Amino acid sequence: MKPCRIALFLVLIFYGSLTFGQLSAAQNLKLDSLSDIITRNEHDTSVSRAYLNLTEILYLTNFDTVIVLCQKAVEISQRNLEDDISKNERLSFQTTLSGAYNNMGYIYDDQGRVVDALEYYHKSLRIREEIRDKQGIAESLNNIGVIYVNQGELDQALKYYLKSLAAKEDLGNKKSIATSLNNIAAIYRNKGEIKKALWYYKLSLVLREELGDERGVSISLNNIGSVYNRIDSLDLALDYYQRALLIRNKIGDKRGEANGLSSIGNIYMKRGNVQLAKKYAKQSLLLSEELGFPERIKGAANLLSRVYKSEKKWKKAFEMQQLHHKMKDSLRNEETELASIKKQASYEIEKVEKEKKLMAKESDLQNLKLNRDKIIGLFFIIAFVLLLVLVFVMYRGYRKTILINELLEKQELKSIKILEEKNVMLKEIHHRVKNNLQVVSSLLRLQSHEIEDESILGMFNESQNRILSMARLHEQMYMSEDLKNINIQEHFIHLINELIKDYQLETKIQTDVEIGEIELGIKTLVPLGLIINEMISNSLKYGFVDRDSGKVKVHIKHVEAIKYELLIGDDGVGMNQKSNIEESSTFGSELIQLFADQLNGVVKRLDEPGTMFSIVFDKIDEDL
Repeated sequence: MKPCRIALFLVLIFYGSLTFGQLSAAQNLKLDSLSDIITRNEHDTSVSRAYLNLTEILYLTNFDTVIVLCQKAVEISQRNLEDDISKNERLSFQTTLSGAYNNMGYIYDDQGRVVDALEYYHKSLRIREEIRDKQGIAESLNNIGVIYVNQGELDQALKYYLKSLAAKEDLGNKKSIATSLNNIAAIYRNKGEIKKALWYYKLSLVLREELGDERGVSISLNNIGSVYNRIDSLDLALDYYQRALLIRNKIGDKRGEANGLSSIGNIYMKRGNVQLAKKYAKQSLLLSEELGFPERIKGAANLLSRVYKSEKKWKKAFEMQQLHHKMKDSLRNEETELASIKKQASYEIEKVEKEKKLMAKESDLQNLKLNRDKIIGLFFIIAFVLLLVLVFVMYRGYRKTILINELLEKQELKSIKILEEKNVMLKEIHHRVKNNLQVVSSLLRLQSHEIEDESILGMFNESQNRILSMARLHEQMYMSEDLKNINIQEHFIHLINELIKDYQLETKIQTDVEIGEIELGIKTLVPLGLIINEMISNSLKYGFVDRDSGKVKVHIKHVEAIKYELLIGDDGVGMNQKSNIEESSTFGSELIQLFADQLNGVVKRLDEPGTMFSIVFDKIDEDL
């Protein structure tokens, strides 16, 4: 037996003991079988495949261990592919190598290392295309699509999902096709193409009903409900959510049940039925906490926070909001795994004690059948064996205690480091985006020096202001200690003051900026900032002609659920007195409407002195 394989065998035995309570009996048997292959088999094809199979069993145990096992499979496969081997052996090593690359991509994706994940997914895809592994090709294309979804690049994700669907249709695997249809529908839903989303979701539902896939049916029903919820067809949404929940109750899908309860609670909250919303939110939170399911704890806590706010129970609302934020940054909390290890260590000690009691009972039964001399001899043998077992158990428990403490300390340090690196990286991204936008603005300013036509020069200046509006937002994100939220009132006051300074009007301009205690992320703030930039620019250009003074107004308030209202305008001469406003602001008006559409907004002019508009829009940072 090779020394490196002996060492790895011991590692596997250790992790096998840690995960014994988490794996099924069949998985534990397979774990023993694979360990035996690695330590005893001399054929590299079997050994490399065993390493790969182990990664699929131990995936939830320890990411670092899975990466090591994948790297071992890669090392053996690559070494053999460099040699002169048979066609069948080459195919076997290529299949193992592509599987190892795919699994490494999956782990890196889970850890948030997107660049590494894409690299390994593409390596896997290239090999699978070379060996014409249709099932593997479909899997790789789907995994790459998931990466792009998580990065918000929906068009790229859709491209890979459609390719994956085509590959699966060639194979004729209806269950896999239904999953792809579901993924494509999710893309169209996020792109706001509701009809296409519903069409693909319902195709997926039909296939899953044909297959009798109850869990898949419940997922499709819930997804269709989420689409109807998004377009405020609340009766239909509630119907689909409740049908999904019935199936999940029937099949014992606790995670799905927690999700369904939260979704139904959100529907009742939208309807204004606070008591029913509270009922479902509490059930979802209780079940999610029982499961240790951070994603749904986050959703249920957020819903309960809004419920308590509406009831003016501020302390409870604050507690739920704290829980919401805590869960938001710990969706794959490694403490859950450490707790599982502690629990397993306790379980194994209890198991040994039970075995000792069973041995004692069997010894008593044997003692009744043996003569006196044999009983005395057997007693000494049993006592010696029990002493050895006791020493072994105590030593093993001591070693496990040390290992658990070391692991806890390492994981805590690793979590702190990852959090710090993430914070620095996000700040750096905002800083670079701001710098790049300022470079673009500077290029426009340099180019504008060569332009004599005043109308074109005005267009350049307006484009600079739009770009600087986005740059200022990223600068605020960079300067903010909390990267998720910024001081919105301070940001927009700064934006408006800069616009007033840029236009250099002789008119004295007052600002009336009033923004309630609202939280909006960068996805909402970018189009909202550009709307304000356009409208205030129009006010400064046309609203105060022949006026000594004037006022611009920007008010934002929370209306309901995810809806907000922006009141914006001026007390100037009014649009009826601007004879050329339609002609001179056509592009700006189109931009305002475009940005409002991004926020699902409705623009309405108010019958007030001067020019005043109301825009009711959605917060689009988070899909509730």
